[in-house]
Amino acid sequence: MSAQPMKSNSENRLLFWSTVLMATLVLLLFFWGLGSLSFLSLNEARRAISAREMHASGQWLLPYMNGDLYLSKPPLFYWLELISSQLLGSVSEWSVRLPSAVFATVCCLAVYRFGVKLAGRQVGMYAVIFLAANAGFSLFARRAEIEMALTGMVFVAVYAAWQFLFQQGSRAWALLSYALLGFGLLTKGPVTLLWVIVPILVYALLTRDSRAKAYLSYIPGWLLMLAIGSSWYLAVSLKEGWGIWSAVLQEDIVKKINGSGAETWYAYLQYLAGDFFPFWLILLVRPRQLWQDIRSNRELMFLTCCCLVPLVLFSFFSEKHAKYLLPTYPAIVLLLAWQWAKVLAAIQGKWRHVLVWLPWILLCGFVLFYSCFEARVFAHRIKAFPEVDKAVASYPGQPFYTIGSPDIRLVYYAGRHVTPLTIEQVQQRSASPGLLFVTEPLPVALEGLKSCTLARFDPYLKRKRAALLIGLGSTCQAEHLSVP
Repeated sequence: MSAQPMKSNSENRLLFWSTVLMATLVLLLFFWGLGSLSFLSLNEARRAISAREMHASGQWLLPYMNGDLYLSKPPLFYWLELISSQLLGSVSEWSVRLPSAVFATVCCLAVYRFGVKLAGRQVGMYAVIFLAANAGFSLFARRAEIEMALTGMVFVAVYAAWQFLFQQGSRAWALLSYALLGFGLLTKGPVTLLWVIVPILVYALLTRDSRAKAYLSYIPGWLLMLAIGSSWYLAVSLKEGWGIWSAVLQEDIVKKINGSGAETWYAYLQYLAGDFFPFWLILLVRPRQLWQDIRSNRELMFLTCCCLVPLVLFSFFSEKHAKYLLPTYPAIVLLLAWQWAKVLAAIQGKWRHVLVWLPWILLCGFVLFYSCFEARVFAHRIKAFPEVDKAVASYPGQPFYTIGSPDIRLVYYAGRHVTPLTIEQVQQRSASPGLLFVTEPLPVALEGLKSCTLARFDPYLKRKRAALLIGLGSTCQAEHLSVP
């Protein structure tokens, strides 16, 4: 741990109130208006539907989506959504997004504690600001997706491992780290190990650190991780048979590692440059000195391994998404904050003012965007869903159809299973009561159903696209016809 110079009482008071302000802004960013918007992504709706169907059935073992068994992801995030929904009384946008906001907060707390112990309160504070004022992190902190829960578990596992390695922590810290990895396996699967175990292994090989070797060879920790992480997989296999996993392995592991349509190897560098702009520019200031610091400081070497090893590994995967590296973001901001504080201490004049105020300005900008402008920016993507909810609710018990696979958000807001049909199947069922949802323009073969339009939604997902809700059979009645 680096020795920190003694600070005056006025500097300590300034740091204290700055930390209070930072915490207030971060909580506003993560929680303000969390449930005020309809689901913005397909993944959000997938998580919400699975939670709702598990809630309705009263069984938590097997996730379903639109009535079909859905084992693509382990269920821990669904369980967290269910707990949140039971506490709040119903499954809603607020209840299913709450776990992400909570884990984002936990992650920031761990980052702050890590930064304070590493190099003082200033580093801890800047690290949290860099993390919150990050396009990717702040987005997933407010979304009902598994990435933020996974990031929180992974980084707290890293923090616990760091306590064991560098703070002479007891084996309880190692056990906590492995337990969190077990819960990570129940959130994302075996890929979780690439963010913790493999970086620590590389660190151990580079430094010959005996504590790192003790962590990696801690058998009770491995047994605890495997007991937690394999529990659900074992239960499902005993119930459904071991062959149930073949399709999941092919779709979620094989294709992502060696699928078609691979992006360039440097795609992740572009994602990181966008999410961490402009803070990453500090790495261009005295880079040689930073490299010397990393080589001479094992804690910085540890953080560097936690950043670079997953980056290299995931760069070999065919399927690349910025969110796959989200669990590395806390380690990245700690390195950036270290460098930021060192440069700040060495400069004067206008550039010092820039380094002091720029993080605060960007953090306030993110808070302002999510509290005031997000709904306006994405209005075309969400405007139709409350209207769909209201329109479909007027026809309880009616079967609901779409032409082709439905947008999974439509399934959530329809409040019932949605059956995909071909045009020929629609024609065959047109005499039976039901509801048909179709985007405009209506297929020529179904033009005769246009007079049975019950509601029109404009825009629907895109600014220049609309959709129709059409009544089939006896549902097509004159008193219900309404074309806004």
